[in-house]
Amino acid sequence: IMTAALLVTGTIYFYAVIAMSQALGFTAPPHIGLIIFVTVLIVVFAIFGHIVAALGNPADANAPKDERDKHVAQRAGNISGLVLGFGVMGGVCHYAWLADGNLLFHSVVLGMVVSQTVEYALTIVFYRRGV
Repeated sequence: IMTAALLVTGTIYFYAVIAMSQALGFTAPPHIGLIIFVTVLIVVFAIFGHIVAALGNPADANAPKDERDKHVAQRAGNISGLVLGFGVMGGVCHYAWLADGNLLFHSVVLGMVVSQTVEYALTIVFYRRGV
């Protein structure tokens, strides 16, 4: 559910940024209203997702993580951290080349969205395949 939430909200955010940038003729600056809207939307998706997950399996809702859970989370987190690092470095390189701070901001946001999506996807893969 969170992967879908990130993909939907990320698409909304970047579609709006691209539309604003095309209308302005240059990279749109960060828009606080859009950022708040997308953040609230992600929080609503997260609450809904956690409620559905807890209702679907109430025995596991408050269960502590075992060793496998910790290992899966650690491995997925490590790989997603690398993805985030590449995204940030890509934004920094864009900034060094184009001197566009707005593009740097949006590149870092994209890096965060992709990184978190990769973490959720890898968590699913690692649970299904075994780690």
